[in-house]
Order: sequence, then C-alpha cells, then structure tokens
Amino acid sequence: MLDNVDAALESAISSHEAGDLLVAGEKYLEILKVDPSHPDANHNFAVLSVKLGLIDNALGFIEKAINTNPHVYEYWVTLIDALLQLERFEDAHKALGQAKSLGHDQKVFVELDDAVKRKAK
Repeated sequence: MLDNVDAALESAISSHEAGDLLVAGEKYLEILKVDPSHPDANHNFAVLSVKLGLIDNALGFIEKAINTNPHVYEYWVTLIDALLQLERFEDAHKALGQAKSLGHDQKVFVELDDAVKRKAK
C-alpha cells in the first residue's frame, strides 16, 4: 500500500520521462489502486497507453481524469487527440465543444478544431 501518493506520482512521472514505460505504468496503476479517481495518474496512464498504441484502453482513464477535474486543459487535449487517432471525429468534435464550454481557449484547441474539421471530411 502506498503511504504517499504524491511521492509515488513523482516517481512514476520520473520513470515515464526516462522512457521506462513498463515501470511507469505499474506505478500509475499502484496509485490508481489506492485512489481510482486520481486525475493525474489516470491522465498519465492514458498518455502512456496512447504512446503504446493502446488508444481504446486510454479512453476510460482519460475520461476518469476529466470527470474528476475538467479544468485541466491537457486532459482534454489528450482525449481529443486519442479520439482523432481512433477516427472518432464526431466524438472529438463533441469533446472539443465541451472543453470550450468550460472556458478552455488555449491555442492548441484551435489546432485541434482544425484537425477535426480536416479529418472529418
């Protein structure tokens, strides 16, 4: 059992950044055993899953992160990007609208909007 989730997250991120994806994934999952709704652990595990090509697997984790804290724009970027990779353009468009309705207006959302429109044709 984890005594310090913050320290465990920091360790997982270090492994992730070092390219040790298996160890990072195990550490994220350990955090999620203790705190299944931990938004950063869910998001980072989703990012790792996308990197490994397990995009369908990533969606549940990223949606959990967003449901826990919808105000982190990076979570939305990861979701929309994953949906684009899965060619789920309508879902990507809806997620983009939800992100914008929450006030996310960073430049990356303009780029994602362009990508959705371009790929949906």
